[in-house]
Amino acid sequence: MNTKSILKGAFLAFCLIGMLALPAAAAPVAQVNGQGIMNGKVNSIDDGLKEDLWNNHVQYRLKLFDMNVQHGTDVIKILNDHNIDTTLMQTTLDEFSRKRSELQTALENQDKDALKRINAELKELRQEFLKEMRDAIRAHYSAAGTAGTARATAVTGSGEGLFAL
Repeated sequence: MNTKSILKGAFLAFCLIGMLALPAAAAPVAQVNGQGIMNGKVNSIDDGLKEDLWNNHVQYRLKLFDMNVQHGTDVIKILNDHNIDTTLMQTTLDEFSRKRSELQTALENQDKDALKRINAELKELRQEFLKEMRDAIRAHYSAAGTAGTARATAVTGSGEGLFAL
């Protein structure tokens, strides 16, 4: 069995499980005294559980942010090692890095509106960083001649791995 067949099978299994679970998840839940009732049973979620799960989310969301900044720093270092101008990229990365405290505050306060706004800003900065990276590589290799242009053209992917949010 090849990898493609295995991936198709896993995807099919995931879809089937999803089709079975979604109707149950979409079932209406009646509210009585702020507690959900489904099938005659009271569903109440422990506030301590909610708090622990949210704190875990905050911890790992901030770690992901820090890893994204480190990844951007590493990319800039690699490009600098190849004599590619990264001035604009560094400016964008610095702006991205300054959003950490704002993100942390929004996460700790569970402010959904602020999180939406910050995530949109971070996404825009990520896209700007990737565009600046591609432009810097193209500019470097277009100055080096036509042989380098072919290599620079190959660096036009979506860049989803960089600054994944």
